[in-house]
Amino acid sequence: MLDIYSWRHLPGKDDGRVGFADPRLRPELKRRLRHYAELAVICTLLIWAGLSLFLGAMYKRSVMAHNLNIHVIDLDGGSVGASIAQMVLSAKPTPTEPTWQRGPRLRSLDEVKAWVLRHGWGALVINDGATRRLEDTLLGGAGYDPTGAMTIIHSSGRHVISEMLFVSPALAATAQRVSRQYALDLVTAFQRQRPQPQTNYAALAHPVGFTSVDVAPAGFSIAPIMSTFGFLLVIFCTVGVLIPWKMTTFPFFAKVRYRDLVPMWFALLLCLALILSLYQALAFVAFRGPDYTKLALRYTAASFFKLWFTSAGVAFAVGLWLFSLFLPLTPSTMALPSVITVVTNVVSTVTVVELAPTFYRIFYALPFYNGSAIALRVVTGAHREAGREAGILGGEIAAMTVVLALSVWARQICVLRGVSDPLGWYRGQSYFNTPISYYKSDAAAAAAVPAGHARRPDDDEEGQADPRAAHAPEERSAQPRYPASSVRIVDYAGDNARLTTGNLGG
Repeated sequence: MLDIYSWRHLPGKDDGRVGFADPRLRPELKRRLRHYAELAVICTLLIWAGLSLFLGAMYKRSVMAHNLNIHVIDLDGGSVGASIAQMVLSAKPTPTEPTWQRGPRLRSLDEVKAWVLRHGWGALVINDGATRRLEDTLLGGAGYDPTGAMTIIHSSGRHVISEMLFVSPALAATAQRVSRQYALDLVTAFQRQRPQPQTNYAALAHPVGFTSVDVAPAGFSIAPIMSTFGFLLVIFCTVGVLIPWKMTTFPFFAKVRYRDLVPMWFALLLCLALILSLYQALAFVAFRGPDYTKLALRYTAASFFKLWFTSAGVAFAVGLWLFSLFLPLTPSTMALPSVITVVTNVVSTVTVVELAPTFYRIFYALPFYNGSAIALRVVTGAHREAGREAGILGGEIAAMTVVLALSVWARQICVLRGVSDPLGWYRGQSYFNTPISYYKSDAAAAAAVPAGHARRPDDDEEGQADPRAAHAPEERSAQPRYPASSVRIVDYAGDNARLTTGNLGG
């Protein structure tokens, strides 16, 4: 059996086979090489589109950090609060660090925490009573805790990667800088005054410090990749199903009514999204990690269903979009929308709009971006209420349903008119092959039939042979093809069979 792979000529087994040097193979080789050249061009577009979209959103992050705003909030109202706020706001801004702004007027630390949780990246808070406690200690008090002077408030659940790279380091570095600067200024001012015997020199050397509070902790193990990898895997599985659906459903478009096709595809895509997203939600339950309960919100049954349906909404929106594009595209070009869709959605969860060029404001309309914001809201409590993101996802699903209806209509028209074949190739392309005749050829054939040669119902009475049966095969093959719309089925009255009702012996 393996001798067919021999390099030698095998009499009887190599008969009919040709080599690449055979002239009869040259037309096919030219056709293949032309197609491979087209594939090379498509692959070039794919790789550059994917790399440009992903790296283009990432390469300027370090010099666009100034687009992130962090705030200094003075709850003290005394000299300590005024001095520290002035130090923070007077620092020279740089493109590589978040921009400091004066925060809103709030009355308590709890209000600041609630504000950061919903709206802010982070804040440096000068706590209420910082001036009074420091003055009392310098005049002879004991038991002073300098870390009670300032509080750093950040929200890692807002965006784990960006907060870890830019916000937390900037808050900590600024707090340390103003602590040293305020201590130096206080010592300098103390040297100009007459020293008091009851002065607390420990408080003089270290007058202010800080503590850190994460109002939306997302430090558990899988937090940075929770939504990105989960959504990505769901979409990969979705694409793996959509491609066979496109390649194997030609009979549906040829035989099934349009008003039945659209609900069928809608229901199939919805079921696929629900099944795959259920697996993602179950995987999160299994692998969220032992430190989840300490570093995130309590996980409940409601959390499970919220994550499940959020993932289902993302998968459904992307599935509707991709299948709507797959239907009219050829097999060679189906990868292009897949790469562009997947890369843009993935990068929207890896970085944030503030750290990307202006073009990437499209993030706000992407399913991954909105789904990730909802997931972080469920798990950590960060962000505003998830109504806006859920509304955008719902709007995307509605819009993609309309696009799917148009795509199904276009695909069915092309199939029924003989313009597109089962795999999606179009008439005129190298691999086009469809069992349905071309609609223009049918129209031309119908127009070529003489009016006087119309067939009468009594031409084929019982015992009378069809005169066309005596024609030579060459003549029969040369006869024009008739479109199905011009063929009439007429029952012969001399027998007892009815073609229209199926009655026998009637």
